[in-house]
Amino acid sequence: MGLGVIEDFGIVANQVNWSLTATSIVIVVLRLICRACFHRGRYGRLGLDDLVTFVCLVILIVSCICSSIGISYGLGRREDTLEPDQLEQAIKWNAIINAVVIWSFSLPKFAIIAILKRILDYGTKTTVLFLSLAITCQACFLAVSVWWFAQCHPVAYQWDKSIEGGSCASGEVLTSLAFATSAYSAFLDLFFAFYPIPFIMRLNMPLRNRLAVCFALGLSAMACAVSVYKLTVFQDAFREMEQDRTYSVPYLDIFGVAEGALLIIGASLPALGPMFRVLKCKVTSYASNSGLSRQSGDRSQNQSGTLTSSNWRGKRGHEFDDEEIVSSAGMHSSVDDIPLVATAKPVARYHEDPFKDQRQSVDKPAGYAY
Repeated sequence: MGLGVIEDFGIVANQVNWSLTATSIVIVVLRLICRACFHRGRYGRLGLDDLVTFVCLVILIVSCICSSIGISYGLGRREDTLEPDQLEQAIKWNAIINAVVIWSFSLPKFAIIAILKRILDYGTKTTVLFLSLAITCQACFLAVSVWWFAQCHPVAYQWDKSIEGGSCASGEVLTSLAFATSAYSAFLDLFFAFYPIPFIMRLNMPLRNRLAVCFALGLSAMACAVSVYKLTVFQDAFREMEQDRTYSVPYLDIFGVAEGALLIIGASLPALGPMFRVLKCKVTSYASNSGLSRQSGDRSQNQSGTLTSSNWRGKRGHEFDDEEIVSSAGMHSSVDDIPLVATAKPVARYHEDPFKDQRQSVDKPAGYAY
């Protein structure tokens, strides 16, 4: 999907942008439901990370709305095919879109930092480091956003060349500034994707759960890949804009929306663990009850239902320990509230026989050796 291959990039951009945005909306809504209904532990229900992610989603939606409005005026089509009024409105919305869309893939870095804080509970120095990197990135994007309007004097000369005495700075300034900022953003996406992996692998949870969390946060690496590819076409796209101010705009918007959507999804997937556990338990229980009912008939079905329910209440931390681990303090720990531990020996001991101490105190005399 390169420049010059597609006649109208507006149609493609609308389809891709709204598909990614719809996926992000579904994931974030499920995240909020999980936090409000299933989440347990010291953090209670919704947290600061949920608010940050929701704000990022709103900005992503606003970016798509602005992009769609600009496309309706002719962005994505050749400049010489537009009427003068259409061209003026399209270029005006181009400035608005580019000032907004960059925040859709820069602010989600705070969502990644917030979910890492909840999972790893790192210290003050790491928090300061992460926030400094993210704030520096936002400052660079703010400079790009401001320069997009300040490059022309007056600002309206950017889309209305009939204004007398108007002038615009060289496009090389904007190209260089936007390229450097996008490169720094790509670096941060890669950094936040791989930095937490060693620490997540030390969490007191099963291996496949740790791998799942690493994969979810690793979507930042996919966002980095999108950003790197955008950098490879950056020069060509801006060179195209010097000749045709409307054609390549939605082409670049696609990469910005895709990067932001991947970061939002990656920051939200780790919070869906409780929902996956509930669904899996329901499917497992349904399959077990169905198998017993086919073998024993109606009467056996009722008995098996009671037995299954009893077993689940008594052994949920033993038979289903691959989904939810009981910590050494006796509390159930989920994906996003379990503390960082150096060893999993207490959990391994529990897995051997969780009822051993209880049987010794009740069924056997003191000093009896197993």
